[in-house]
Amino acid sequence: MTEKGIAQRPQAAAAADAFGVDLYRQLAAAGQDLVFSPSSVAAALELALLGARGSTADQLVAALHLDGGGDPATAAEDGLRLLSGVVQSAGGAAPADGGAGDPASRPGRPTPADSGTPATFRAPNSLWLQAGLPLEAAYRDQVRDAGAAIVRETDFRGAPQQARAEINDLIADQTAGKITNLLGADAVTADTRLVLANAVYLKARWAFPFAASDTRDAPFHPADGDPIRVPTMHRTASLPYLRGDGYQAVLLPYKDQPGSTALAMAIVLPDGPLTELAPPGLDPLLAAERQSVALALPKFRQRTRAPLIPVLRQLGVRDAFTDAADFTGITRAERLLINEVVHQAYIDVDEQGTEAAAATAIGMRAMAIRRGPDPIPFTVDRPFLFAITDTSTGLPLFLGQVARPSTG
Repeated sequence: MTEKGIAQRPQAAAAADAFGVDLYRQLAAAGQDLVFSPSSVAAALELALLGARGSTADQLVAALHLDGGGDPATAAEDGLRLLSGVVQSAGGAAPADGGAGDPASRPGRPTPADSGTPATFRAPNSLWLQAGLPLEAAYRDQVRDAGAAIVRETDFRGAPQQARAEINDLIADQTAGKITNLLGADAVTADTRLVLANAVYLKARWAFPFAASDTRDAPFHPADGDPIRVPTMHRTASLPYLRGDGYQAVLLPYKDQPGSTALAMAIVLPDGPLTELAPPGLDPLLAAERQSVALALPKFRQRTRAPLIPVLRQLGVRDAFTDAADFTGITRAERLLINEVVHQAYIDVDEQGTEAAAATAIGMRAMAIRRGPDPIPFTVDRPFLFAITDTSTGLPLFLGQVARPSTG
């Protein structure tokens, strides 16, 4: 990865990029359609890291690529503040105090302005606490200040399924109904003491929309099986284009407001099988020159639900899930360990733009255009990788692959 693509790229963005690549390698191994939000998973884990101590903290720091030699808590705060900053720059609503009241005033809830703006982006954090369980004062301040998190008490001990429904309802609300039932019936029990959650929602229009009249069925060649015909969009435009080692890539900008952060989707098309592609860093593409590109891109819609504890174990996080866990920075009233890390994501790409959503929950329980030469053909007719990023920082918001496009 080079540094010429983004001037003074934030350390937290580079860490999230590396963490996202690690997750992608684990989650994409099956070769199926995939979408997830590295930023959402990282934010939920950073909320946990703020209260982790000893080897529990060390393992989380290493997995999140925050081991740059500084204070782990500071690194976690930087990551949380970076995501909040991108939300604010993109014109989204960052959570405020998360106080009770009219649901319409909940931080992160769609506002009437959402439908009229070129881009809507929000990424609220929430912390759900067993009523009466005392949080360490420093931790409460950190999650509110750095994480801008809603902090709410609920009754896991006496009414766990009601508490689960409240958490799921808020996440569905924050993601415009795209992420539902994030926490399953077994994820919250009477032993649950704390749930940390992050939700990410994006709805953005292309800066160069595709004409619906130019969408037509075209062949797509999955890695296995016969070719299929899928609705494919066509557009010739001046776009950042990169011919890399074994792949070509193009960057599709979203329409933004003056002074706001520039969001974009990268499409990375391998020359051969997707399984043989090493995910390239975003920097070279963000530095690529604009060229005239004749793009043919399938419409696609997909969902992913992934339990992440097995993946995180593969990345070296072990103590957090056992009786060796040390989260005394969160509370000293009870010993806590992580018993659930679940992620769910959704993406829909069509002629007008993209709608994408993701949520991550961590459950803790008590222990026991420019004229030039002919356009470059860029025909996406085989499995490909995609990423949605904030081009000003390189923070990866969504990452995934399309093995067999579906619009159903």
